[in-house]
Amino acid sequence: MRPIVAINPMRPVWVLLFGIMFCAPRPCDGFIAYTWVNQGMYTAGDPISYNLDFNHDSIMDLLFESNGMWFDVAAQSEDNRVIAGGGDVYALPWGYSIGSDVDPDLWMMDPLGITLNSSATVPPGEVISTGQFLETTAFMGVQFYIDDLVHYGWVRISNPFPVTGGIIMDFAYETEPGVGILAGAGMIPEPATSALLAVGGLLLALRRKRK
Repeated sequence: MRPIVAINPMRPVWVLLFGIMFCAPRPCDGFIAYTWVNQGMYTAGDPISYNLDFNHDSIMDLLFESNGMWFDVAAQSEDNRVIAGGGDVYALPWGYSIGSDVDPDLWMMDPLGITLNSSATVPPGEVISTGQFLETTAFMGVQFYIDDLVHYGWVRISNPFPVTGGIIMDFAYETEPGVGILAGAGMIPEPATSALLAVGGLLLALRRKRK
């Protein structure tokens, strides 16, 4: 198994976890770099955006945006891709293989963004939400480049409510170019996100009250 490097965004310290994860039977060429985020993307007012930088080199890889009616992701490089289809980012299960074995037709990106979830109001005032990241916690599959070499990673997004938005929980990528990663690989338990989930619950209650 790959060793894990945990990255605390508040302190740029990389800590190798020995004893639990190790490389065998050959020397390690790469490792799984993991970052905890806990970025809420629920809003009923001003738009929210989050720039994701997988390897913390100040070159942004993905841009997430949410305005209460839609929540989407766009590449910050024309070569970056996510696993998607029909205009929606696919919500991948734990253990999904993200790498060169993915159907090339599923690697997509639109400079204007691909939808994680969205909402629309239809007569007589009913709110309809669509997208794969509704009432679930799942993973995005990502293909991006470092120094012109392809890398693979995942982003975990939690949205237990049938409303637009969610929480960008964490992300990880394989540091060895061209090597795939399983969705959820390298994930380290972190504190609960009850406060952000409460915000989502409040928005849901307000929306139902308007009906």
